Amino acid sequence: MTGNHDTSDRLSKSKRTQPMGVPPHSAAPPGSSFSTGQMPRDAGLPNQPSSPAASSLFNPPDGGARLAMSGPPKRKRAILRRFKFPRSWQFWGITLVIAFSGLGILSATALFRLPSLPNCPAIFWPTASASLRMYCAQTAAEKRTVRDLLRAISLVNALPQDHPLRPEINRNIELWAKEILQLGEESFQAGDLDKAIETARKIPANTAAHGLVEDKIASWETIWKKAEDIYRQAEDALKNQDLRQAFRIATKLLGIGNHYWEDTKYRELNDLIVETRQDGNKLDKAKGLADQGGLSNLVAAIKLAEEIQPKSHLYGKSQEYIARFGRDMLALAEAALDRRDYNQALKITGQIPDKANLKEEVRDFNLIAEAQSQAWGGAIPDLEAAIVAAQRIKSDRPLYGKAQQLIGQWQLEIQDVTVLDRAKQMAQPGTTADLNAAIAEAQRIPFGNPRREEAEKEIGQWQSQIETSEDQPYLDRAEQYANAGNFQAAINEANQIRPGRSLYDKASRRVDDWTAQIQRAQDQPQLDQARQLANSGDLAAAIVAARQIGSGRALSSEAQSEIDRWSSQMERSQDQPYLDQARQLARQGDLGQAISVAQQITAGRPLYEEAQAEIQQWRSQYQGQDQLQQAYKAASMQTPAMLVAAIEIAEQIPSSSATRSEAERMIDQWSYQILQLAESQASFNLSEAIAIAERVPSNTAAYAAAQRNIQNWRQLSGR
Repeated sequence: MTGNHDTSDRLSKSKRTQPMGVPPHSAAPPGSSFSTGQMPRDAGLPNQPSSPAASSLFNPPDGGARLAMSGPPKRKRAILRRFKFPRSWQFWGITLVIAFSGLGILSATALFRLPSLPNCPAIFWPTASASLRMYCAQTAAEKRTVRDLLRAISLVNALPQDHPLRPEINRNIELWAKEILQLGEESFQAGDLDKAIETARKIPANTAAHGLVEDKIASWETIWKKAEDIYRQAEDALKNQDLRQAFRIATKLLGIGNHYWEDTKYRELNDLIVETRQDGNKLDKAKGLADQGGLSNLVAAIKLAEEIQPKSHLYGKSQEYIARFGRDMLALAEAALDRRDYNQALKITGQIPDKANLKEEVRDFNLIAEAQSQAWGGAIPDLEAAIVAAQRIKSDRPLYGKAQQLIGQWQLEIQDVTVLDRAKQMAQPGTTADLNAAIAEAQRIPFGNPRREEAEKEIGQWQSQIETSEDQPYLDRAEQYANAGNFQAAINEANQIRPGRSLYDKASRRVDDWTAQIQRAQDQPQLDQARQLANSGDLAAAIVAARQIGSGRALSSEAQSEIDRWSSQMERSQDQPYLDQARQLARQGDLGQAISVAQQITAGRPLYEEAQAEIQQWRSQYQGQDQLQQAYKAASMQTPAMLVAAIEIAEQIPSSSATRSEAERMIDQWSYQILQLAESQASFNLSEAIAIAERVPSNTAAYAAAQRNIQNWRQLSGR
């Protein structure tokens, strides 16, 4: 133990003059005699030679020779004669060369031999010296992991507060604590908030960096929550298919203060926007096809909706569409069945997809279709067979209610068939009395019964036969008056036929023809006068004259057509100055005022559609200006991410916009700025330069140069 204290003191003194992390030359490596406090075997003997050669001079290995040298003089001379050395200068020259060469080799070996490094994991720390702790702590800290940095702090913090190395220890502890906080910041920037917080809270409480932990965590959580809110808002906009709003929200992630959200999540959100746009287009196309109706359109619409993947924000909506399209197909099948097209109905139900969740309804529908096809025969045996087929649908089936309704209908129909057959037999003679008797018999079929409609049709035919025989004389006399030119008498005679009777429609048409001839003779002079006024240029007076021909008269349509034409000419002459002024303002660049002036041309006027087309074009140009300003704003931050965002915004400007050419010019300029940032970074960080250059969009002017630089930089960096 005494030796350890001595060694520790010597190490402490020498440590003050040596750099951190390098073991002092005075400290012996672990395992040596100095590490245990033992002295070398020759300690305390300063006059003793240290080299083997010198030791052999003082301690000859041959004991007999040593005795002989101390013997009588004669004996000594005899021994010297036995060991006579050569006197040749060549021998001694070679000997000296060999001796000096050996000494040189030994000296070089001793000079270049590296001192053995401590084995930190195997050290017994309770007895370790301060310098050894400092060395192992710095070795651990160089690994730059949270665990090793905490281990380094623990190793040196175990030394007493009054230790001579405490100032140096405290300085290193603060550095390592800040390094841990920096590792937390790196985890946060890499997108692992929980790891960042966990790392920061491991910083020892007795460090200055610990006082920054809670503020740093609060800052991280604030940034993270803000980024999550932005991402969620963008997703909500995507679910509503508001892609423009989603993109505007997504750009808020740029400059949020976290690389993970600015790069990875922003790109992920952009990919989602693109995918949602594609899926939205598919659903819009599917809906358009379905709205057109028809089996082939519905089948194609379902196939489009099925292409939407479960990960898409529009997957739920696509499933709703599939179910809706399936029900539309089932409705088509029901319509085919109503037309008594049994094969077409089954063909349609066979194409309803399983994803429509209509399996049970389709199965029951097919059973009902089979029963209805049997009932179409109309005879009582056919109706009885249909009832038996429909009774196969049990009470727990989806269409059980419909099956029971049809069964009840067919049962009533069996009763109605008997009554209707009897009425038809009674009407066969064709006399008025027989027809009235048949009508009375058919009317016994109650309203709402299946065959009541057929009975009504038969009753109508029999009633028409009766009325025709009664009213035909009136119509014949009216035709005679009209042929004589007495249209008013013809009208009075035809009006004797009352509404609702079989010949009433025919009589009404003839009355309308005769009335029109009377009105045409009365109104033609008025219309001719109006046309003369229009030809003279007095359109307003012409319109007033033509309006004196009342609506519903024979020439009212012709007069109204002329009024519309003359009104259009007047309105066009009134509105043309507004449109010309608006176009002049647009050419001067005042798009807002041009739109305002053109909007004074109201709907329904001749130039309205032309004005709206101009307004739409000006609005597109105005919107392009707004988007270009947004792109300029993003590019002003001069970071790679914001320059990429500026390019993406500018690319959305419509090709019809007047600012499109400027946008394309700025897109190329901003792409070269990204490339310049990459080139400026290449002088000291090739990896970062490559990452920046890879962000140059492929459709820009700088893309080819960026790819060449990336290839060169990768070769230089060995990647």
